[in-house]
Amino acid sequence: MASTTVSTDIPSTITTEQMLTALHNHELMIKTLCPGLISYEFESGDKESEATYSVTDKKPIGQTTFKLTLTNVPDGVDSLVNANPPVGILVIAGKWRVNGGKLVEDVEIEGNFMMKKMAKSNVEKTHPQQHSLLIEQVAKA
Repeated sequence: MASTTVSTDIPSTITTEQMLTALHNHELMIKTLCPGLISYEFESGDKESEATYSVTDKKPIGQTTFKLTLTNVPDGVDSLVNANPPVGILVIAGKWRVNGGKLVEDVEIEGNFMMKKMAKSNVEKTHPQQHSLLIEQVAKA
């Protein structure tokens, strides 16, 4: 398993409650997590607590479809990506939390050696931007 943490300061003009509302908004989370979003479809669960979606996203290597489960928790949201790319199964579990004026995301990645290495590098490169986009959306609201 590979692990990494992404942490972003939340501007003092944004309250913890505003940030949590954004994290609990599954549509906003999907659009933030998938900058190349082509489509998504609700599959099962409850959009107010835990729900699974089928997401189709455009990646540098082409289009990919994966399962995304979002689980609202009191201090944030848990995200679980189950992907089945041609090179093997990939599972990315994220715990997004609002903690001490920061948006902190702890990520664990399961997959074969190459997939873990590639996914970890991708998370470390793209997730700070995702955090910023989410914070921007909250600031606009």
